Amino acid sequence: MSAALAASGYSIRTARADVWLVRVAWTVIALSCVQVLLFGFGRDHGIYAVVGDSILAGKMPYRDAWDFKPPGIFLVFAFAQALFGKSMASVRLVEVTALLGIVLAFRRLGRALFGSATAGLVGGALAVLVHTELEFWHTAQPEFFGGVLTVLALVLVTGRGVEAESRARRATAWAAVGALFGAAFLFKPPLGGGAVACAVYLGAAEYRRSRRIGSALLPAIVAGLASFVPIGLCALWFRARGAWPALSWTMFEFTPGYTRLGWDDRTPAGLFFYGLKEGLTGFSYVIPPGLALAVLLPRSSPRERGGIALVTGIVLVQVVGIAMQAKFFQYHYSATLPLLSLVAGLGLHKAWRLATRVPVAGPLLYAAVLGVLVASRVSLRHNPGTFWERSLDRLRFLVLRSPSRDELDAKLYHVVDYDLALDRRVALEITRRTAPGDSIFIWGFDPHIYWFSGRSPASRYLYDVPQRAQWQRERARDELMRDLRESRPRVVVVGHGDTFDFVTGDDLDSFDALETFPELATFIEDGYPLAETMGHLDIHVRRSP
Repeated sequence: MSAALAASGYSIRTARADVWLVRVAWTVIALSCVQVLLFGFGRDHGIYAVVGDSILAGKMPYRDAWDFKPPGIFLVFAFAQALFGKSMASVRLVEVTALLGIVLAFRRLGRALFGSATAGLVGGALAVLVHTELEFWHTAQPEFFGGVLTVLALVLVTGRGVEAESRARRATAWAAVGALFGAAFLFKPPLGGGAVACAVYLGAAEYRRSRRIGSALLPAIVAGLASFVPIGLCALWFRARGAWPALSWTMFEFTPGYTRLGWDDRTPAGLFFYGLKEGLTGFSYVIPPGLALAVLLPRSSPRERGGIALVTGIVLVQVVGIAMQAKFFQYHYSATLPLLSLVAGLGLHKAWRLATRVPVAGPLLYAAVLGVLVASRVSLRHNPGTFWERSLDRLRFLVLRSPSRDELDAKLYHVVDYDLALDRRVALEITRRTAPGDSIFIWGFDPHIYWFSGRSPASRYLYDVPQRAQWQRERARDELMRDLRESRPRVVVVGHGDTFDFVTGDDLDSFDALETFPELATFIEDGYPLAETMGHLDIHVRRSP
């Protein structure tokens, strides 16, 4: 009797202590989401937005508006702009909704796997914080949205549907899991590989149920077949619209050449272990001790070990995909960091429970150590100012409306040769020099200008990497020149200083690359005298007849 009362008293104390942890977690989530809503566009977002616009206008990716990312991200931007209008905030609203969905899913996973929704909430808060620290450039990327589908699949894998007595009901859940991973494939193909880890987990559950190997294989078969449904529907869409040849060339001929740029003098094992180390330690110093505590401290639920193994399996598959790309851009980890944060959240919750056994001193020490770990490593790279300074600037704008939005964009959203504010100024200048029905052409890597100016691209190629790359460029150049001769753009913009040897394979910028492309150089020289230079961009206006 006394033992039961003591246990009851301990349970009440820990529940009260968790209230503070819950409040802090939701505060972190809320402040992080506010930051995301105020992010401007990075260069990639300009591409996605223009392609999304094209889809809404009845055009097709790759054939009418070219990029070499898989089609899923273009559909997200088209959906965001259709729902919320043509604004940089549109996709951020979708992104924040997805982040909140991850938090709710993690609470569900925490309850199912770790015996505590609070443990999942802590993991969700860490995931949202780390994602926000990636800043404007590395957020709202394909990997993130594909990762959201992975999290939803995890909810199904660990839910009641796969535990139902009816095999038909279980098979429905397996099919839904496969369909989600098939959809994730359309954002980044390696993300579809997470289905393998889930199939093993579900197969083990079926084997425990029937003790038959055949039954253990059923989840993999059903999920595998279902994964082809979204992929097949996408392929049918492209075939029906006559855009399959353009997609095929992009995905199976151009993109492999881009991927191979990072493979020189590097072994698969070396790439994998570098990718794993970067994922574990390169973004947050909270994640490594959180993972260690989750594994080393006593289990809080009978399903905990299996849950950690399941998440680990998906993470390892995703790291293989990151290593295959061999670029290790920060956004490549956008699907992986939330999964690591989920398990780390379990470890942080276990440590909190231990800390609360020592009143006052324990929680204070916990908060101090956690604060130091959070501040010691953030995901932000290459941007002006620290993440905390930039966050303060955005909160000041939100509360005091000072600086103005244009001043905020000019201060925060520029990296190396990329400058969001400059692109907006150039777009305004182009609208002054052109009519709404005129087309324009950007020989550079500033696709935002199309979107901000409201002027249609003169070519399917929204930026010049395909013509500057060392592989497949003859086809891309021929198609570009056909587009330009047919559309006769009113304005041509030429960029300087945009060198990307890890993308194009050489150290030439757009202006210097014209020397290797005499057809385009002659086209500009004969018909487009230089009218103005703004920043690193030359504006050429078509000579009057």
